[in-house]
Amino acid sequence: MFVELALTSSSDAGDGTAHLWNLHTGSMLGSFKQNISPLQSLALVNNPRNLGSLFLSAQAEKGMMHVYNFQKDQVYMKFPLPDKLVCLATSTRGTYCVGGTESGRIHVWEVATGILHRTFDAHYKKITVLRFSSDDTVLFSGSEDAAVHVWMLNSLVDDSYTDTSPAPHYSWTEHTLPITDIQCGVGRFHGARIVTSSLDHTCKLWDLSTGTLLTTFLFPTKILALALDPAERYFLAASGTLAATSSTANEADYLIYQAMFYKAKHTQQGYTTLEAVDGDSGLEQIGLGGAKRHGSRGGDLVFRGHHHPILRLALNFDGSALVSGDSKGHLIVWDVASRQMVRDVKQHKGAVSSIHTLIQPADLYSNSTLTEKPKLSPIAPFKRIPQPRLGEGGPELNHAKNPIGDDPQIIIAPSIISMDKSIPMSHESKILDSARRALVGAWDGTAAVSVITRTSPPSLSSSSSLASAQEYAELQQKCQELEAKLAAMTTTTTTTTAIAGSGIVPVAGQAQQQQPVVSSSTISAALSGLRSSGTKRRKA
Repeated sequence: MFVELALTSSSDAGDGTAHLWNLHTGSMLGSFKQNISPLQSLALVNNPRNLGSLFLSAQAEKGMMHVYNFQKDQVYMKFPLPDKLVCLATSTRGTYCVGGTESGRIHVWEVATGILHRTFDAHYKKITVLRFSSDDTVLFSGSEDAAVHVWMLNSLVDDSYTDTSPAPHYSWTEHTLPITDIQCGVGRFHGARIVTSSLDHTCKLWDLSTGTLLTTFLFPTKILALALDPAERYFLAASGTLAATSSTANEADYLIYQAMFYKAKHTQQGYTTLEAVDGDSGLEQIGLGGAKRHGSRGGDLVFRGHHHPILRLALNFDGSALVSGDSKGHLIVWDVASRQMVRDVKQHKGAVSSIHTLIQPADLYSNSTLTEKPKLSPIAPFKRIPQPRLGEGGPELNHAKNPIGDDPQIIIAPSIISMDKSIPMSHESKILDSARRALVGAWDGTAAVSVITRTSPPSLSSSSSLASAQEYAELQQKCQELEAKLAAMTTTTTTTTAIAGSGIVPVAGQAQQQQPVVSSSTISAALSGLRSSGTKRRKA
């Protein structure tokens, strides 16, 4: 039998810990330290192959990303980001990760390689929420500018799209105040429905295939968070303001409203049927006299129990249990059918910033159950400047451990990393090519073995990315000198050549210009200078 878990985090600096606990018993399974994530800035990396699970957390006070795995409580990986992120989301299959900034920019990364596919201005105010559709075809972004944009994901990750400011597929501007949450229904692009919430006391239901507004739900309070039933029978909306003034000191003032997508209709024949809510931009009132049910307190479908603004909501796998978190760190587990409080979990000291429900992954089972721990999902440090995909810009530029690719001050000339493979290499050419590879090895932190001398240049640690631009310039200058000598060696006036041995022999009947010869001492001196520069950078 599978076990359902909840992963929660806090944005309070005095907390700094994410907790993983059993949804049905409340027992703690793990805690992850050094984590202070803003609202909606923690994202699970799903994997279809049942690999070891990871989750990402953008830090609140600095532009850093922390990566955690469920096998240990410390940070598994950390790396800098191009901007400080205020919200984060990963695709359903765990392939892509997107982050939003306070200035309205969106960054799109590939998780396995860390490649930054695109950075663009999506909104003119702070981005508050990012979501992927269930089939990973669409990215949704909500902002404080009260707009929801719908982006086709293929246009954001395809390098053939050179437009630095892509246009959204849809722009929904019917809200009048900042967007607080977005929930996407199941199904593909042509059949999915989207629910958006705002501080303007409304939630709106959209049809994704046409981009039209189906229904507007009006609430008595501003809505801060949403949860959508897996079967799409209803959605839950968390209030951020007082529902009513009460004379009782311990009365709960912050409610969770249950809005139904279908309502009962009594026919003249004496039986009751269900029909969908108005789909022609109609208005449904929730908590203002609508959504009645016999036996419910106050006549409305509400969950009572929170005394502070409710910031996050999450439903479990089948929609039978609800987890809610407020601004004071209280986590409450609810039975959805009866709307009764099941458990009050007090683990966080500050505001709850993220709640994720999940089925217990394979790497959290005991060693007696599994023969060996599963391998972790592939992930690489996220780049800070846009790059082409792996193989399109050369293996040196696209190497996952390449620190120079992250340095915006370094520009690698194409001639340094490219060479005509159709020209056969002579003895001297192999020496120069090994020198070129040694320079690339120094850039990406790997050791390149020299063909002639059988020695390896010093391998640089990951701290080489902090080397000064002057040292990089020295290496680049030496490599350019070697490339110039190599080009001089292979220069010829003939248009047709034939390979003979290790050199290039002209075809009979054609003239050949005398090739300049580089002495072995000159080549050895260049190689020595390259290695000494690498040694000096390693000591630094």
